[in-house]
Amino acid sequence: MEMKDYLRNMTRLCDLTLTDEMINRFSIFYEMLIETNKSLNLTAITEMKEVVLKHFIDSIMVSKYFDFSKGSVIDVGTGAGFPGIPLAILFPNTEFVLLDSLKKRLHFIDQVLEQCGMNHVTLIHGRAEDYGRDEKYRERFDYCVSRAVASLPVLLELCTPFVKVGGNFISYKSDKLEDELQQSKNALSILKCSLNQEIPYQIPDTDYSRVLATFDKKSKLGKKYPRQAGKPKKSPL
Repeated sequence: MEMKDYLRNMTRLCDLTLTDEMINRFSIFYEMLIETNKSLNLTAITEMKEVVLKHFIDSIMVSKYFDFSKGSVIDVGTGAGFPGIPLAILFPNTEFVLLDSLKKRLHFIDQVLEQCGMNHVTLIHGRAEDYGRDEKYRERFDYCVSRAVASLPVLLELCTPFVKVGGNFISYKSDKLEDELQQSKNALSILKCSLNQEIPYQIPDTDYSRVLATFDKKSKLGKKYPRQAGKPKKSPL
């Protein structure tokens, strides 16, 4: 089965609808991901069905619960562009900012954006700890999303500084979420956030279970946070 047909079938199973233009952009992204991955380590997942399910479908499941057409979105630790690029494909009129610390990955994403004709996505290279203090980005976004591999206390400190008061941080997590939430009580208090929802979902055609942990930003963050680069990971709140 072709990638386009498989993606279309899987999104239907999830009650998601993609236009032909969206499908075409996913196809371009897929082809470029596989080709570039031969020379640059972007992902360990390369089999077509797994890319569709574990990268594309996983990235866009959040759109069933949040309407990103209303507001701005930053993806912290975007890596090869997940979930930022799939979400930007679904919401072509929304401002997206994708942040990553590796320039080579952002160069790849920039090429994808150019080939897909997507001009509503901005890329920034650097550390979340630094940009979280930058007035241009601090507490400016309606939504922050992250599939980055880090513990929740660390992600909360890296991500919530970007979220405006009343906005949401959305973390893609596994079934180990409850343990991480227990470890995050202090961080949530310090960072002026509270757990909003835990949204479990199943990736179709797999036994792959995921959870979206969503957090509300209650009030402005103290100037001390985020701490300097490396500190959140070395010494979580």
